[in-house]
Order: sequence, then C-alpha cells, then structure tokens
Amino acid sequence: MKKRFVSNMLIVPSMLLFPLLCISCKDQEKTEKFQSHRTNILDVEKELTNINTDIILGSPLLYIISDYLIVLDMKPSTNKGIHLFNKNSFKYVASTGIMGDGPGEIIRYGRIGVDNDKQIFWVPDHGKQMLMKFPLDSVLQNPNFKPTTGLSLLNDLFIERFEFLDDSIVLGKAVNVLSSSSYQMVMAKLNTISNRIDKYGYEQPESGGKKSNSYFALSKPHNFYVNCYLYCDLVTICDLKGNLRYNIYGPDRMDNKENMNTYFTGVDLFKNIIFAAYIGDAGIVFNEFKRQEGSLPTKFLIFNQAGDYLNTFETKHKFSSFCIDEANSRVIAHYMDRTNPLAYFTFDSSLAVADK
Repeated sequence: MKKRFVSNMLIVPSMLLFPLLCISCKDQEKTEKFQSHRTNILDVEKELTNINTDIILGSPLLYIISDYLIVLDMKPSTNKGIHLFNKNSFKYVASTGIMGDGPGEIIRYGRIGVDNDKQIFWVPDHGKQMLMKFPLDSVLQNPNFKPTTGLSLLNDLFIERFEFLDDSIVLGKAVNVLSSSSYQMVMAKLNTISNRIDKYGYEQPESGGKKSNSYFALSKPHNFYVNCYLYCDLVTICDLKGNLRYNIYGPDRMDNKENMNTYFTGVDLFKNIIFAAYIGDAGIVFNEFKRQEGSLPTKFLIFNQAGDYLNTFETKHKFSSFCIDEANSRVIAHYMDRTNPLAYFTFDSSLAVADK
C-alpha cells in the first residue's frame, strides 16, 4: 500500500506539469520561425539611379530627417563630416559636425539617432563620451553651428544604435562593457531628460558575447522593434514594451563556429516592412589583389512585421550602408564598387500592408 501511495504522488504532479509543457511548446511554435529557403529574388541592378555629389565620401552612414538625407562620413576629408542633401532632388544643402576637441566640436563620430517629431538629430562623440544635440533648423541657418546641449555617456553602459520612442525616451542597442578587454551589446532604454539608462526587453538566450552584435530599428505606428544580428542568422521582433513576438532563423540559425560568417549588416523600416542588408557567408574575403577585406552585402531581405519572408532585392553591387526614404519609396545606399557610390532604387510601396 505504501509503494502504491508514493507512485500515485509522483503521477499527480506529472499530470499537472504535462499541460504546462504543452502550452510552452505551443507558445514556442508561435514565436520561433525557421526559414531554410529565401528564393523569391528580384534583380534591381538596372533600377539603380546615380546620386551625383562633389563631396568625397570615405565611410558614410545614411539617415533621413524631414526633407533631408543626412550623410555621416565616419572618415571625413574635411573638418565637417555631416552633410545634408534635399532628399527629393539630392541637391547639397549644408554641412555640420565640426571636428576637434573644443566646445561643441566632435572628436570621433558615432551613429546618429533621429528624432523626427522634434526635428533634431543626436550625434554621439565617442572621444568625449557625449551625445550631442543638433536641432535641424539651427544646422540649416548657421553653417558654423556648434551644439551646446548634450548628455554624458556612461563608461560601462552607453547607447550606440538608437531611435526615439517619444520626445524623451530612446530605445536601441547599447554597449555593455564587461572588462577592459570585453563587452557585449544589449537592448537598452535611455531617458534623455534624466540621462538614466537601463537594460530593456527580450534578448535571445544564445546571442551572448560577440553574437550579441545586432542592428536595430523601430516603428512607433506599428508597435514593434527589430534586431538583425551580425554573427547569427537571426532576426528578432519585439513589441515596444520589449516582449518577444518572433525569432526568425535563417538557414544557418545560430550555428556560426568561431563567428567566421557574417549575416546582417543593417536594417531599416518602410512602414511595417523590414529591409535587412544580408550576406550569409564568410565575413572575411580576398579581393582581386589577394588581400583580406571585410565582406559586404549586395542584397536586401524583405520581411513583414510578423517575420514572414517576402522577397529579396538583389543589387549585384557591394554596399556599406543604406537608409529608407519612406515618402519616395526609395532605398538609398552607398556602394563600394560603382563609379557613382551613392545611388537609389524605387520599390513598390504596396509592399506595406495594413495591420489586421
């Protein structure tokens, strides 16, 4: 009788646990998506339209604010590395971001964060560990504008790739310094009024260390943000509260021994559609001179906000950065193997569909 009692006591908890395990499996089925084949390829090479400029660009990053294309040259040839162009005509408008170690000057540029609602862009200075405020109207009115407002960046946790959730809250990827020789990237929330920064939201459990490096974009109207990972074949979509919606795995999933392959190198949004620059191959290649160099993407993978793969835009040219001009349905990119490095192509705006 005693043995039977013990046996029954073991069975009852197991019976209670089984439904919970089933629920967990169903939840995982809803959030985990695996895509082995992404073969709906559209060749857009002939659609590339040159953008002509007399400014020599070294290593630019691209952004849109209001009616302007911002070109941030990380290796400028002059004392100003931030250039503004009319996004419709691509006519040159102004340059700013004076380099130097004086007040309002910048020692080393970081990635820009744009506040479209307030018409302000923020420029990190990784030399002074500051986040500097550039009001658009001040830049347009004063060719020698120097910012007088900024935030101090903490040494152990500082925002690096970010967008504005509202007029005072920033979401994005931050650098979390672990030691003098190691760091990882984490999702973070920064209050630009109090200058408080906290870790934020979901992190894929296997994406630690070097695999934590990802590119970030958010959509306020559609209530989601996305991370596309450099060393994982992974796209993660969360709501703006940081809750996981979907993990989308490509053919290689999390398998990247010694991080030899490179996957996503940038991401931007067109309404509720995700444009992700993708390599999916060796991160280091040999050029025509048999010298090693970093691999660059030639294509964009397109996903909807549910993480479903839609198609691939293949440019057949290596690009180092890009942005989406939503108003004109354009992908603007800087290409490394074209006579005219800056170019754009137009896509069908019906890609974006209404939320259901």
